Amino acid sequence: MQKKKQNVVLQFLLRLVQGCIIGVGGILPGVSGGAMCVIFGVYRPLMETLAHPFKNLKKYFWMLLPVGLGIGIGFIGFAGIVKQIMVLHEDQAVCAFIGLILGMIPQLYRDAGEQGRGKRAWISLGASFVVLASVFLYLKYGRGLHIVPNTGWWFFCGAVWGLNVIIPGTSSSSAMIFLGLFKPMLDGISRLDLHVVIPIGLGAAAVVLSLSRGINALFKKHHTVTYHAILGAVLAMVLPIIPLQFGSASDVIWDVVLALIGFGASLVINAVSQKYLHKREQTQ
Repeated sequence: MQKKKQNVVLQFLLRLVQGCIIGVGGILPGVSGGAMCVIFGVYRPLMETLAHPFKNLKKYFWMLLPVGLGIGIGFIGFAGIVKQIMVLHEDQAVCAFIGLILGMIPQLYRDAGEQGRGKRAWISLGASFVVLASVFLYLKYGRGLHIVPNTGWWFFCGAVWGLNVIIPGTSSSSAMIFLGLFKPMLDGISRLDLHVVIPIGLGAAAVVLSLSRGINALFKKHHTVTYHAILGAVLAMVLPIIPLQFGSASDVIWDVVLALIGFGASLVINAVSQKYLHKREQTQ
């Protein structure tokens, strides 16, 4: 009985940590909160719950509760910290998350192929990678726009972040940077400015609630093709955030070391998740 209670507590804490990573991942440029949901195995339960809340909320409640709390902590609690880190050590922070993403790719690859792989799966992966990599690289090197932040733009930010959640591989933070909204958004979130937080929340909710059922249907009817498209999107997401300019050789070394630390951390998190979480989810 004592061991069972310890496992329940550990499961809750693991999901809480995963939620924090998802929340922070939604903030960091080029990192997809939705992709993190897929990687941590909570994307499909989340989508099923959003698509059919009365049917699935009870089934996934104790799985999604700590994840939701963690997302709130990561997104709101770390917004100011992320802003300062990105200002002072942007390349190093991004490299650590690149390592985290790459370390989770093997599990994502296995999940994508759990119902087999065919020609359509590889075409889906390749097309997703090429299209999204092209879009991300265009956004990175394209000409930015000057926009004055207001309620309408905060609602737009929330809508884009909602897409970031339900369509893994999309990068809301990158879009915000190119629009000049990223740092003002983080300032507002970190200060819990309701003029910023409420429109963002409404925009995200509007997109998630209106599109989640359709996305969930894709997974049920076209699991392999959809999952391989997501895998291509996650791979494409890494390209535009790789630092290409370095001040010195030591900067290169630190970036590589941090990427390796992120890679190792992701392997540990995934291994622990497989041991303590996936077995329980399969019985639900």
